[in-house]
Amino acid sequence: MDYTLNAGVWNSVFAVPTSVVDEYIKLAGGNSLKLLLFLLRHGGKSFSEDELCEKLGFVKSGELEDAAVFWEQRGVIRRVYGDDSGELCASKEKIVHTEESQKPVVEKTKSLKPAAVSSGEIAERIKNDKEIAMLFSEAEILYARPLRQRESNLVISLVDHYGLNVGVSLMLLNYCLKAGKQTPDYIQTCAKDWADNGINSVELANARILKLERRDNIYERFKTTLGLNTKLPKKITDLIDKWTEQWGFSDEMIMYAYDETVYNTGSFEPRYMNSILENLKNSNIFTVEEAKKASEEYKSKNKPAAKTKTAAGAANSSKPSNSSFDMNDVMEQIKNRYKNGS
Repeated sequence: MDYTLNAGVWNSVFAVPTSVVDEYIKLAGGNSLKLLLFLLRHGGKSFSEDELCEKLGFVKSGELEDAAVFWEQRGVIRRVYGDDSGELCASKEKIVHTEESQKPVVEKTKSLKPAAVSSGEIAERIKNDKEIAMLFSEAEILYARPLRQRESNLVISLVDHYGLNVGVSLMLLNYCLKAGKQTPDYIQTCAKDWADNGINSVELANARILKLERRDNIYERFKTTLGLNTKLPKKITDLIDKWTEQWGFSDEMIMYAYDETVYNTGSFEPRYMNSILENLKNSNIFTVEEAKKASEEYKSKNKPAAKTKTAAGAANSSKPSNSSFDMNDVMEQIKNRYKNGS
């Protein structure tokens, strides 16, 4: 009589590394886990992309690539290249960081779109460069999930294509994602702007972010004031950028000029508002307090003038010799230019 173990389904098993559960179970997506389990089941055998898509039921474009990049970047699976195409298989190699960063020499072409980098190349960079490994690790924390292939290309382009260092790249990503502007086009536009303007330190990046946040704040105030549910028209954002970036006006000063515009014209007229702010700038008045003080001084010097035309000044009269700014006269001049179309 012979004896044997009645193992049932346990007659056929395969091992899963403990690190898959201990380190990656929270981070890996469902498709990434499906891919790894399939490769582990077949004990190191290589499969083409077409075979894997068929076996795993991946039908969407880029679905397999997104599933694979998570493990490739961690050295768990690797791409085996034959003649022209690559095959994926489970890897026995351990992720090792070398002491010296091995950064490829990349000719910067910031005026062009970054070239695509394969997931295998990115995985090698992560293995061999501690800073790049940190960049991708922190980027996944910011995205709150594993990076997809397009996002991985975007992240590596910040360093390789636009020439930003890792710290500045992370600050840029953090700003864009927190502001809800995570589209690749917007991030690349910011990266090009930072590169062109020499934003190459944490201090400069922080100053730029503060300026961008201030600009975003005035955008939102304008949208709320105008009752818009969509983004502001470009001609308006261009004006706001000029008022804040070039002329140095605060949010409060811009809204003050907006109130004066509506008071005098009955509606929001961008060209009229621009003229108000231009005159304030030329008179070296940059705060609401200064504008109101100048207006009050004018009114106190011209009490005989009974008619009041604006909230900022009294009726048109000769400007006092000791007053550096006459809001009423400015308003009249603006109105005339506005009516004449000049």
